[in-house]
Amino acid sequence: MSRTEQPVAERVLWAVAAETTTDPLELPPLSGAIDPDALDALAERMAEGEVVFTYADCEVTVTADGSVDVDSFDVSVQGPEKVSAAN
Repeated sequence: MSRTEQPVAERVLWAVAAETTTDPLELPPLSGAIDPDALDALAERMAEGEVVFTYADCEVTVTADGSVDVDSFDVSVQGPEKVSAAN
């Protein structure tokens, strides 16, 4: 793992858990939204661009620099709220 110590799929789980104030073990399986192994492999080799997908009522963006951004779809808020996971 050259970009970070944690696989991107694991960082997605932690970022979504933080955004939704949910225990990571209570989140639905990430594999229901995207193949975690494929996401890790793609993120490791991605030179530019981003991968965007929906998971646990959030829009998740993984960028080529390895960052994970989460926008929640909280209907009580006017627009998505953004949280970034540390690389």
